[in-house]
Amino acid sequence: MKKQDVVLIAILLALAGCLAAWFQLRPVEECIAVVEQNGQVIRRIDLDRQTQTEELALGGPYQVKLLVEPGAISFFSSACPDKTCIRTGKLTRPGQSAVCLPARVSVRLESGGTSGFDGVTG
Repeated sequence: MKKQDVVLIAILLALAGCLAAWFQLRPVEECIAVVEQNGQVIRRIDLDRQTQTEELALGGPYQVKLLVEPGAISFFSSACPDKTCIRTGKLTRPGQSAVCLPARVSVRLESGGTSGFDGVTG
């Protein structure tokens, strides 16, 4: 590789890093968590107005607990066999979602504004 190739690759990597940081750190208008069980909306939570941490327990064939924090929501515990819902981690941005299939519970984050994105991966 020539020196110019290395410089070009470094510039492209720096540009990609700046774009990734911009997408991660840009402000979001509002973040609403929509909690559903068996296809029915159980609760809508404005995560931006959440001031303290609380647990939300959902019954059913598998007991599920959600941890609601200022700006985030996550599956805290579940009686389901594989615990994939817990390993999903905290949801913090509109477009993110987590599902516990055995318990038939889903959480998705919506924005009050229009971000232009249908979903977020990663």
